[in-house]
Amino acid sequence: MLPFILYLVAGVVTGLHVYTLMFAGFGIPFNPLELVSLLGSLCLLMAACLSLFKPYAAARLALVAALAMWCFYGPAIANRVRAHLGRPAAVSPYMLPLSEGGPVISLLDDVRF
Repeated sequence: MLPFILYLVAGVVTGLHVYTLMFAGFGIPFNPLELVSLLGSLCLLMAACLSLFKPYAAARLALVAALAMWCFYGPAIANRVRAHLGRPAAVSPYMLPLSEGGPVISLLDDVRF
């Protein structure tokens, strides 16, 4: 009964998430990875029903469904991490740019250490 609940909840949650992402753009074309992930969510729902009668076959189907869903979530997570780590960090909060391409003034220029 536990695999049924896990597969069902995971399939419904990921299916709703991808479905809302598909229609959140209003005119943006669908990404093929979204469709593959939605198909994986549907396969996970089928695995939930199958797990009541044939647990080993359901486990194999759930594995294939999870891999299909990761075709969408894997690149999205990698892109998010890459964007977060690629941001330049501020050297000092006291550095103020004057203009584009101009010199930078530091508020600590007069301080001697």
